[in-house]
Amino acid sequence: MDLLEKLEEIKQVRNYAVNLTYGEDIGCDDLDVKPMERRVILFVTPIGCIGEGRMMWRGKVKDFLEFDFKKQIPTVIDNPPKSEQYEKNGYYLWGTPEGVNVILDKIKNRV
Repeated sequence: MDLLEKLEEIKQVRNYAVNLTYGEDIGCDDLDVKPMERRVILFVTPIGCIGEGRMMWRGKVKDFLEFDFKKQIPTVIDNPPKSEQYEKNGYYLWGTPEGVNVILDKIKNRV
């Protein structure tokens, strides 16, 4: 699967405002890191939860392309999130209690 196909998969599981960062840090410090080993950070807003919930995925490109956004359930973290909660690679969700519950119900119903 290529990057565009993966982004479309994410859109098709009812997310909008898909934002993706690629690379290790500011500048060209990552030129010695192989492209599939570089860091990806994804932020999405699930449809129907404007202002009530956000999700984030972080990890390596190769893991991102293999991750199944249709079946995986994100880890709920504080709202607003604390950096120590999401500094490790993973899939995260935060928001209002109602927003988080709606998002989790939608994810569990499609699994």
